[in-house]
Amino acid sequence: MESAEYLGAWSVYLVAGVLFSIISWKFMKKYFWRELSYLLESFLLAIIFTPWYVMPEEEILAPALMVFMLDLITIDATTSIRALIPLVMAILMGLLVTVVLSVMYRVRRRRQLSGIVVDDRDEHPGQV
Repeated sequence: MESAEYLGAWSVYLVAGVLFSIISWKFMKKYFWRELSYLLESFLLAIIFTPWYVMPEEEILAPALMVFMLDLITIDATTSIRALIPLVMAILMGLLVTVVLSVMYRVRRRRQLSGIVVDDRDEHPGQV
């Protein structure tokens, strides 16, 4: 594959991945809880956009999931694990970032809500 074809293939793949991510995000945001949507979207982004080397001695990259599946089908299970390792690491990093951001969002939201709540007894001391 020549470099122009290689860059063209990656460009088409990246545009399709971005469009699919946007559509899935709109769907998940509408039908799932916020934290679950973030978690599923981070898994999706890790699976779609994690690249890995097609052959260990070459510099040609492909999506790690495709490299894993094709190595599993054509070569053997032990060889395919080389592409699975960065994919699992990307998924775990997405999980870690999602959990940290969700906890930060919850803490910030709780602080904002505790500052907004006004006790009605302060405004009307004679009423119960």
